[in-house]
Amino acid sequence: MARFQFDDDTSADTPIERGTRLAQTIVRGGGFLLLVVGLWIALAVISEAWSLYRHPEQIERIAAAIEHGSNLDQTLAKASQGLAASTPDEADNDRTTSSATHTTSAPAPTFRLSYFVAWMVAILLLMLIGRLSIAAVKAGGELVLYDLHIKRFVRELLREAGGKSRG
Repeated sequence: MARFQFDDDTSADTPIERGTRLAQTIVRGGGFLLLVVGLWIALAVISEAWSLYRHPEQIERIAAAIEHGSNLDQTLAKASQGLAASTPDEADNDRTTSSATHTTSAPAPTFRLSYFVAWMVAILLLMLIGRLSIAAVKAGGELVLYDLHIKRFVRELLREAGGKSRG
């Protein structure tokens, strides 16, 4: 009966083998770091979304920045005043019949488009950052599991080489 014996003597490693192991360790360490950072960012996104759910008044800062940069609400207000001024007969009738009610009543609430735009921007930014964190976790996990991909690749190469030699 044939007997096989394998030497596990790793003391005589070549510089190439040591370099390969060092490179694998660096790649896995970078992958682990990427994985941890991706998870941390994902948790931060979840925390921020929950914070906006509990305290929706925080969106006012974004709405104010949008209004400051684009003057969206002022433009909308001017456009609506222009439409109201286009029918002067109705405006004159309203002033004469109910002038007392206009002076004592509270001003009508105005529509703030920048508030809704701020919500859309915040949601889109949270989704973008969340997607990037998921990609970082996936890439980090693949780098940490470096051997799995290499083994799968080698197995596929051997299967292809075996199929070509038969054909």
